[in-house]
Amino acid sequence: MFKVHAVKYCLPFKGYTSKCISVVGLIKAKYRALGRLVKTWKRRVEVLDDTFTIDLGMEEVKLAKGSQSELPSWLIEVLEPEGYVSQIPVTIEEISKYLYQEKQNATVPGSLVQIPWDFYMRARYTLKKLSGSSSPSDLENYRRLSYMVNELQRLRIRKIVQLASLNVFDQTLINKMTPEENLVFQDLRLSLTLIGEGDGDSAV
Repeated sequence: MFKVHAVKYCLPFKGYTSKCISVVGLIKAKYRALGRLVKTWKRRVEVLDDTFTIDLGMEEVKLAKGSQSELPSWLIEVLEPEGYVSQIPVTIEEISKYLYQEKQNATVPGSLVQIPWDFYMRARYTLKKLSGSSSPSDLENYRRLSYMVNELQRLRIRKIVQLASLNVFDQTLINKMTPEENLVFQDLRLSLTLIGEGDGDSAV
């Protein structure tokens, strides 16, 4: 998901014959920064252990076995390996719903469907969990889930590319993007703007 290929683009700028920009390095740096930011955002988990309270400094969170709670991503990474909590996996039913809605207007960029901000994180978690199972049913679900996630991403990225190429900046649509998708959208808009400026300079 969201793989970056090692390429460089050389774009013309005012006052320069050309300037090579390492797009890969720039995007990777942005994704690392995004990853650090996302670790502070809260995500829903299922509590697996007995009732206990965690002091987060500004607040105390009481976790009760069998309930669901919202915790910062960094804390989930600490508690989950110890068996205290479990991330909530993506289900085939959930993806089917998003995929169906996205396909209704597959060629209309403004029809982007709202999905949870942590959808791709949950999808990666679910696929990793299923791929490590020896159960035939889990492996079959892995294949189905992997195909559906890739298809959903393909449809959404196509719409996002169209929105960027049309230079659409609608906050309602942006709010429907995940953080990863928003970063792709912003980078595409910037790249297209730079290309447009270069074309204008070369035409003079």
